Amino acid sequence: MAEMIRGMMKKGPQKVGKELKQAIMGLSCALLTLTALATTPAEAIVDKNPNLHDVSIHYAVDQDHKLSLKYDVYAGGFKALNAKLVMNLDKKAYDMKLQAETEGFIGSLFPWKASYNTSGHAEKGQLIPSVYTERSTWRNNEKVTEMDYGPNGKVLKSTTQEGDKTTVDRDINQVLSANTLDLLTGTLTMLQSAKNTNKCTGKFPVFDGKRRFNIALKDDGTEVLAPSKYSKFEGEAMRCTLTVEPVAGFVPKDQKRGWMAVQNHTEERHKLPTIWLARMKDSGQVVPVRMEIASTYGSVVAHLSGGTDN
Repeated sequence: MAEMIRGMMKKGPQKVGKELKQAIMGLSCALLTLTALATTPAEAIVDKNPNLHDVSIHYAVDQDHKLSLKYDVYAGGFKALNAKLVMNLDKKAYDMKLQAETEGFIGSLFPWKASYNTSGHAEKGQLIPSVYTERSTWRNNEKVTEMDYGPNGKVLKSTTQEGDKTTVDRDINQVLSANTLDLLTGTLTMLQSAKNTNKCTGKFPVFDGKRRFNIALKDDGTEVLAPSKYSKFEGEAMRCTLTVEPVAGFVPKDQKRGWMAVQNHTEERHKLPTIWLARMKDSGQVVPVRMEIASTYGSVVAHLSGGTDN
């Protein structure tokens, strides 16, 4: 902690806030979940994307259940962020919501909060989103993005509102959006795959309204997590490395912000973001129970700190 404070004093609060904001925002998204293909033509990548009808990632829920999970995130020893993930799952439909907000000393440096929502239905084991909404607030600036889908999963339009400006895009690039999911639905598909196979493997295509990318998981064995004052989970978990592979729609500055900035930073230190997935006792659903990334100020770690599984 002392090292972190000295680093902050040397760099100045503005730069520190920017770097920590990137790390924590990236980590909060990866709780759902969640490298260099950016120079490959989009058309070539589409053909290589995984088949969403693969039996290993079929959505199968025997009975209705709801999970409400709480996470605490620590950066350099400081409590930095709290998050809540809610999953309502039944045989034919699903709803997911993630809320995250900075707190404490870190929150005073950069007051940030966000919410992500998705809902959809299941058809022959395939998840098909209906509407996805992302809302984030940085200080007093709010940005809202919403994507609407057709019955077959085709993206119909994307709406973005930032301040007084509203942009509606109905001419969605089908090369970028074909056979993709929103971020939360992609995460649920990823979790379903781990549930069905007991392994962290696969690439899961996501479209965020402008960019196409894959959430890629690589199996790193299993690990028994010991009980601690930070986490409510103890027991065996799948250990996975997680990367985001840009496919199309990215611009050079995307490599210097958000999750890509975090990922590039960890790759320089030869330590990829790591996520631990485990099966809940009551529902059997696989969820994230821990995640860790490297930062300038030490590890940024997320723990499953509480919640319910009904």
